[in-house]
Amino acid sequence: MTQPYGQQPGDQGQQGYPQTPSSGYPQSPPSGYPQQNYPQQGYPQQGYPQQGYAYGGMPPAPPEHAPLTRPGTITAAAVLGYVQAGITLIPTILLIAGLGAASDVGDTGEVVLGWLIVLAQLAGSALLIFGGVKLSGGATRTPYLAGAALELAICLYYLIRIIAADDAGLEFAEDMKAMATIFPLFFAIMPAIGLAMALGGSGAQWLAAKAAGHR
Repeated sequence: MTQPYGQQPGDQGQQGYPQTPSSGYPQSPPSGYPQQNYPQQGYPQQGYPQQGYAYGGMPPAPPEHAPLTRPGTITAAAVLGYVQAGITLIPTILLIAGLGAASDVGDTGEVVLGWLIVLAQLAGSALLIFGGVKLSGGATRTPYLAGAALELAICLYYLIRIIAADDAGLEFAEDMKAMATIFPLFFAIMPAIGLAMALGGSGAQWLAAKAAGHR
C-alpha cells in the first residue's frame, strides 16, 4: 500500500493524538498558559488562619497588669471632703473674730475652749483637703478618715452644747434651740457620707490593689 507523500510509516498514531510523556515527571506548561502558584515556605497560605498578631500590633496586657480604674465612690468622697473643708472654714473665721472680741470680757475657760474648737476645725479642714488628694490618688485614706472623724466629733460637740444650753423655760428659747440643732446635723451629713464611701467595698479593694503595686 502506497503511503501519502511526506508521511513515513508508523506516523499514523502521531498526528492529532496526545503523546504520552516518556517520564513520570510533570512537564512544564507551554508558554502563554497561566502558571499555577504554589505557596512558598515561610509565607502564609490564603484561606488558613495565621498565628501571631497584626504587623505593628502588641499583644494585650495580662489582666493582673491592666490599669485600675478609680471607683466613682472614691472620687465623690474626695469632692465631699473639699466641700466640707470649705464650709468648715466659714464658721471658723467667724469664731476667730468672736473670740478676739470676747477675749477681754469673756470667761477665760470658754475662751480657751473656743480656741481649741478653732484649732480642731482648722485641723479637720486641712486633713480633709490633704486626705482628699491622697485618697483620689490611691496613696492612702488615713488622713481623709481622720479628717472626717474629726468633723463628726466637732458636730457632735456643737449638738451637745446646743441641747445643754439653758432656755430659762422660755418657749421662744426652746424653739431657737430646736432650730439650732439643725446646723450641726447639716454639717455632719457630708463627712458621714464621705466616710462611708471611703470605707466602701469597691474603694477598699481599689486602694488595696494600688497598695499592692498595681499601676
